[in-house]
Amino acid sequence: MGKEKGKKEKREKKENHSRRNRERQTGGTALCLLRGMGIAFAITCIIFIGFGMILTYTAASEESLPLVSLICTALSAVAAGYDWAACKRKRGLLWGALAGLVYTVLLYAITSLAADSFVLHASGLMTLAVALAAGGIGGILGVNRR
Repeated sequence: MGKEKGKKEKREKKENHSRRNRERQTGGTALCLLRGMGIAFAITCIIFIGFGMILTYTAASEESLPLVSLICTALSAVAAGYDWAACKRKRGLLWGALAGLVYTVLLYAITSLAADSFVLHASGLMTLAVALAAGGIGGILGVNRR
């Protein structure tokens, strides 16, 4: 029984040491979380610029914009959730869903400021649900990475 307790304490000490080193390398938790949001919004920008070029130079229809927007939200939330949970290394579902929520709120605030209206439609709720689910999936993957 005493050996098991000693092994557990040794393992916890090693994990705490590696977490402190990782936080020093990334500049702390706040910078780690900001990096996750930065990655998510970079993915958003890349996808929308690419889709804009497709719309400009091909005969593609703008009718696919809501689907592309939803896919973009899902991919970005997965990336943010993955990064946040990998940074925290515990509670992946919670950190991932939180990352999806923060991403959606920031995205909604930016688009509402650009459109001069703060109206929440059913599509906004769908986007929130997709971001929460995708962020949770990303968080689970981020915690369980090897």
